[in-house]
Amino acid sequence: KQGKVYENAEKYSFLRAIKAVERASITLIVLDGSKDIEEQDKRIAGYPLDVNSGVIIVVNKWDLVDKDSKTMNKYIEKIRSHFLYLGYAPIVFLSALNKDRIQTLFDTINEVYENYTRRIPTNVLNDVILDATLFFPAATFNGGMLKVNYVSQVASAPPTFVFFVNDPKYLHFSYQRYLENQIRKSFIFDGAPIKMIFRKKE
Repeated sequence: KQGKVYENAEKYSFLRAIKAVERASITLIVLDGSKDIEEQDKRIAGYPLDVNSGVIIVVNKWDLVDKDSKTMNKYIEKIRSHFLYLGYAPIVFLSALNKDRIQTLFDTINEVYENYTRRIPTNVLNDVILDATLFFPAATFNGGMLKVNYVSQVASAPPTFVFFVNDPKYLHFSYQRYLENQIRKSFIFDGAPIKMIFRKKE
């Protein structure tokens, strides 16, 4: 049946996309700019985060869209609202058919890979985290207040940071998000996921 063939093709396409993401340092999430964002787009877009791949959102077929001075910004807002978990991913608009802005995509790939493999000097990193925790201390959670003693970047691709703290059980997810935002504000990690590990300082 035609519907069954379509269903199988969709399933096979999804599985191939997943396998490709697992092998990739950088994943391009390609959207059709002439159509609405679909559920399949959102399903696939979450997977690079699961496997710690870098991400770029690519809006193709931009030549088919009726545009004014606000169209691109409106589309960016729509993407951000649909993909809240990819707020760090750059967005590139292009037309593969007309080869418009193709070079912009390759420049962005190079930039994201540089961010994905970036290492931060330990003393600079600790200065940033110390300032962040002094400016906005953690609230009491699970019977205690989180104190960060020391931070070290233990890996790149993806950038991975170990926080040595008094007790990880005092960490609220909102404070972890705050610390990640401080790292992103201070250093260039556009397109790169950030792994944060919290360990008890012995």
